[in-house]
Amino acid sequence: MAIAGPGHDHSETPAQTTGSAPPRFAAASEDLELVGIVNGTLVTLYLDRFKDNSPVNDAEIEIDMAGYKYKAEKHSDGEYEVILKDMLKPSVMAITATIKTSNLVDLLATELDLHSDKNEQTIRFSWKDIAVWIGLSLLALIALGAIGHLRQKTRRT
Repeated sequence: MAIAGPGHDHSETPAQTTGSAPPRFAAASEDLELVGIVNGTLVTLYLDRFKDNSPVNDAEIEIDMAGYKYKAEKHSDGEYEVILKDMLKPSVMAITATIKTSNLVDLLATELDLHSDKNEQTIRFSWKDIAVWIGLSLLALIALGAIGHLRQKTRRT
């Protein structure tokens, strides 16, 4: 009787994600919660009430990021967008958001840690490199075959 090991026992396995998520930041106060997702020069902001997670639709959001001030444009319920002037450079930057609604003014502060993915370098070979490795592998196989053949010859004699 054989027992299946992990990954082969057909039990529920957690979903695995691939790739990397875009950089995010979050800030909260007693009243509001703001989440920002940076995708190139587009920053999507999600604003909701902290107590019940209901979207805030009537807000004016001014965000100070990377030394520039931007006014967010409403996109849909609780969703706002900002177009940055330039791509953000890898660093840790302070972000402040001034939020005005019909009955509230709030200032939220957080940080965004953007770092370069030096550890995620891809290795690339040219076709010439691949041809050299294949050629060297074939030569090694031929040499091993010749050594084996010579050993058999010496055993017979």
